[in-house]
Amino acid sequence: MRFSYAAASLLLAFIPVVAFSATDTQFYGQAHLSIDQLDNGNESGLNVSSNSSRVGVKITHRLDDTLSVIAQIEALVRIEEGDTSSDYFDARDTFVGLQGHFGMARVGYFDTPMKKVRSRTDFFGDKVGDARNIVSGGGVNLDKRFRNGVHYQTPAFNNLQAELHYSSNDSTGSTVENEDDALSSAISYNANGLLIMLAYERQNQLPNAQGNAVAARSGIRMGSRYTLNDHWQLAAFIQQTNNFTGGDRTAWGAGASYKLQDYQITAQYYRANKADAAASDATMWALGIARDYSKSLNFYAAIAFTNNADAANFNVSAAGHGKRLSIERGADPAAFSVGTIFKF
Repeated sequence: MRFSYAAASLLLAFIPVVAFSATDTQFYGQAHLSIDQLDNGNESGLNVSSNSSRVGVKITHRLDDTLSVIAQIEALVRIEEGDTSSDYFDARDTFVGLQGHFGMARVGYFDTPMKKVRSRTDFFGDKVGDARNIVSGGGVNLDKRFRNGVHYQTPAFNNLQAELHYSSNDSTGSTVENEDDALSSAISYNANGLLIMLAYERQNQLPNAQGNAVAARSGIRMGSRYTLNDHWQLAAFIQQTNNFTGGDRTAWGAGASYKLQDYQITAQYYRANKADAAASDATMWALGIARDYSKSLNFYAAIAFTNNADAANFNVSAAGHGKRLSIERGADPAAFSVGTIFKF
């Protein structure tokens, strides 16, 4: 009982400080919906898809001129099918931290530095033709959010910035041995329209059912995006992965975007080289056109094709895209999509 009284007194003492301090709160969201013709290589059907639609709240609480408390709570919303199951909402980047001259430190559940290398070079993020269909296919999983994450990002120095992201255990529940901890790190250069990123990630694994140690999964990524002028943007990407399902693999890709008056024309090509199994490679093409009617509203059309070797089953509509195909080995999926993105 004494503890309850003490906690209540502390809370009452804290409330006026919060109420009258400099706190900025922003509610935001994104509705991304599309109508897709999806073909798994054998059959084709029309689908309505909600693609990483989300709602969130951002909070900045200024402690002084040099230090702020930051927080964010963001959730995925599956708009197209209604509240028909427990996964109608799903967690996205959610954290609390400090930001100031020292950089930024956060704790929570959010994108790793490794994941951001792909997202910042991908011209078809959350659409059909998303680069993750290739670079996160074949059992690879480097595009994730760490559970139980602790993250630090340095301030920019001479256009260079580094970040380190650690997970004490990348699974639910508590741990006493940290056998499935994980580490993701990156360094980036950003100046004069040129962004270059290099990242390394290591994911330790729990022992198997027989109690034997399992090799850690790891990967290296390098990505670049260059704004050539008011019309052209170019991007390139390469990764090497080890010990994921299917074996070691290299994947790479390139893309381009051209602005023509109110329209944006984009194209990208990605390839996953074969892993341990023969004929386990795949390639993907994507082509799109989009128009911004305002900073908040965008309409687009996109088409994508994936060509799988006989032992491969890479997708063309997965990752951030809501409706996903099931692909048989050796099948060649395709997708055509028209959609809208409304940000608020």
